Amino acid sequence: MKWWVKLVLQVGTPLLFSPFLFTSSTALKCAFVVLVMAVYWTLELAPLPVTSMFPVFMFPFLGILDTNTTSTIYLKGTNMMYMGSLMMALAVEESGLHKRIAIRALLVAGTGTSRIMFGFMLPTAFLSMWISNAAAAAMMLPIMEAVLEHLNLKHKHRTMMLLSVAYAANVGGTGTIIGTPPNMILMEFLQPYVGQPLNFGSWILFAVPQLVLNLVFVWTILQIYFLGSEIRFLLYKQQTPDLGVKNIFLEKYKSLGPMSFHEKSVLSLFSTLVLIWFTRNPGFMPGWAELLQSQNAQGKTITIGSASPTILVVSLLFLIPRNPKENPDAGTLLTWEQVRTRFPWGIILLMGGGFALAEGSKASCLTELVGSQLRPLSVLPAPLVLMALCLITSAVSQIASNSATTSMVLPVVLNMATVLQVNPLYLALGVTLTASNAFMLPVSTPPNAIVFSSGGIRILDMICVGIMLNLSSLVVTLLSLHTHGTLLFNLEQFPAWGNITLSAGTSCIN
Repeated sequence: MKWWVKLVLQVGTPLLFSPFLFTSSTALKCAFVVLVMAVYWTLELAPLPVTSMFPVFMFPFLGILDTNTTSTIYLKGTNMMYMGSLMMALAVEESGLHKRIAIRALLVAGTGTSRIMFGFMLPTAFLSMWISNAAAAAMMLPIMEAVLEHLNLKHKHRTMMLLSVAYAANVGGTGTIIGTPPNMILMEFLQPYVGQPLNFGSWILFAVPQLVLNLVFVWTILQIYFLGSEIRFLLYKQQTPDLGVKNIFLEKYKSLGPMSFHEKSVLSLFSTLVLIWFTRNPGFMPGWAELLQSQNAQGKTITIGSASPTILVVSLLFLIPRNPKENPDAGTLLTWEQVRTRFPWGIILLMGGGFALAEGSKASCLTELVGSQLRPLSVLPAPLVLMALCLITSAVSQIASNSATTSMVLPVVLNMATVLQVNPLYLALGVTLTASNAFMLPVSTPPNAIVFSSGGIRILDMICVGIMLNLSSLVVTLLSLHTHGTLLFNLEQFPAWGNITLSAGTSCIN
């Protein structure tokens, strides 16, 4: 975008929606903030974290929320948990544990072209379940470049292999709550729904089957598009093992040496943290959070959220030495300097901005106003409403950050679910997963951009493959919601926990 076009949009967007400011309705003033931020986020008229801070000055001036209330929203428990999980992911990267996992998987996969591609996709998807999908793609890319250089493949084969890494990283992020920011954003928006069944364990039970199906679709569609008639040869004919490729993997694995104290310690802490997340509220039995509940002096129940044990375990990363026997002065498992320089602070602000918009919409009764306009949709079948929402989300997420897209769409979707008397998880899970399944453009997700920057990939190829993958992932999402999703969460009925006060106790008579 040329500078003068951006300038016109930066100034013109607030002017376009400025009539909302000259009304007595707080809801419409909040709508002004929402619309301006939506345009700024979608077109990236300012850095995403900067746009995310707009509510801090807009809400007080427009009489929506005061400064302190708005500011505290930016560091809720959900953000603290995600911050801790990102620090744990940094520790995994610093220790080299992720490389050991990835190369080991490649050694097992085999050396046929299609097997190599699947061998890259599996560890990329697995790693992006636990660390950022951008980091997973960036880590796998140099290894793949070395393999591609040895194989001397045609251009279309090379493009296919590179895209497989980006798309596997996108798909893998949907597998856990901490896999990608949209998942965490959904969990925060579900906080008011006391008794809702989505937790760390139930998310994995629901998401992993659809993750596996999406990986198979990615692997198959890439081969169909790029190889055509050659696919039969690659899938069925026995190929002579490529010892050169295997030697590349062996050399890289040997270069890692034996598992260090650093790796073992990070693995132990990471495994402990995952176990804590699983057992906090497993659903089929009382979790440790319920057992450790207490009351303060005023009789108020003190509940321990996931952020507290996350920060506790992560704090140990800064206390335990990485090499206590051979080099006690080598530092700890993770240092603050590493966090300061490599931590993606912007994503915390981006999530906080979405939470601020949602809170402002409740306080200003914008959610009630939107809900009243959505009531005519109650005559439509719920699957049709879900499909329309997913298509809209998919279109927006191709050109906007999936975190920004989720932050904009989820408050509307949850309000719509209450108005239409549809299970909130039915609509919310659908749009959240769809936001992460963005395959069409380099700007759609960080892994797409990382792989595209390696060179030689045509945007036309990404668009053509991306359209097919967007449709296939939408089918998988709908299938998952209507099969095991319904069994897990009873999605066919509107639950008792879905009835909440959307306006936070304010009067919404305008």
